[in-house]
Amino acid sequence: MLFDRYGRPFLKLRYILNDECNYSCIFCHFEGQARRRGVYLTAEDYGFATSVFRKVGVSDFKITGGEPLLRRDIDAVVYNIAKTGGAVTLTTNGLLLERWAAKLAAAGLQRVNVSVHSTDPGMYSKVTGAPPAALKAVLRGLREARSLGISLKINVVVLRGVNTDRDSVKELVKLAASLDASLQFIELMPTGEGAHVFEQYYEPVETVAKAVAELGGRPLKLRKELHNRPIYVLAGVAIELIKNYGNASFCSGCTTMRLTSDGKLKTCIYAEPSVDLMPLIKARDEEGLLYAVKTALAQREPRFKLYLARPAEPGVPSGGVHSSS
Repeated sequence: MLFDRYGRPFLKLRYILNDECNYSCIFCHFEGQARRRGVYLTAEDYGFATSVFRKVGVSDFKITGGEPLLRRDIDAVVYNIAKTGGAVTLTTNGLLLERWAAKLAAAGLQRVNVSVHSTDPGMYSKVTGAPPAALKAVLRGLREARSLGISLKINVVVLRGVNTDRDSVKELVKLAASLDASLQFIELMPTGEGAHVFEQYYEPVETVAKAVAELGGRPLKLRKELHNRPIYVLAGVAIELIKNYGNASFCSGCTTMRLTSDGKLKTCIYAEPSVDLMPLIKARDEEGLLYAVKTALAQREPRFKLYLARPAEPGVPSGGVHSSS
């Protein structure tokens, strides 16, 4: 297992599969990567890279985009990651989920996160730029995925005037309960398109927590392995509340890095890419890939700091990185 110089283990990796999307959400941060690069890793590339990451303790792989279901080989990507034994999940807007669900289940996908920011078709359309009827297609995809044994999580970006009132929260909880899904509310981030609408739409996640409590929800636990996020339970639904911006506790519990669609490793969504893994992956250079990952970890630091860094250990790339078997 590898650690950065702040003592945070590297356990999770987000694969940004592509740089295109069929939605135009008002807050999109595109996972912090540049759009329209047009150069992608192949399904086999992801299989090799994942096998190497697995050797150093990374166990959780999240597929994102762009919109990953626009990739014609998405099932092959899932299969090549899953065959290494790592947990594979996928985040999508869900518009194409009904079409892909059976192939994704067969390929080994364990869970799908689907963004549903409102249960009202008109408000959903306003937020996503998709036609109001798109919401029905998304719900069909959710039901199809559930019927095939894929676990479900509904993602909701917290937006003032859209989904923070008690009735909106109640309807989202009802939707999750009907699908046997978990639910997570994610604070708006001032990055990407979110920077342009932050002042208008930002609402602290505490507003949602208050609504959940008023509806009878109760605190359950903290997910210490994933950003120290609190979890509530309401009507049998696990509800995660994600307060990311300006939250040192969130950063201190971060165990994730990102690999962009053109093979650049990002230590944080706010950071510029630290190392280019594309040529190493294409060359199937395991030793070079491991060194590059350690170099990135040596540069990794919390966006919002809670404590001071440990001193660097001898024999590691500049900046320090700790490892443990």
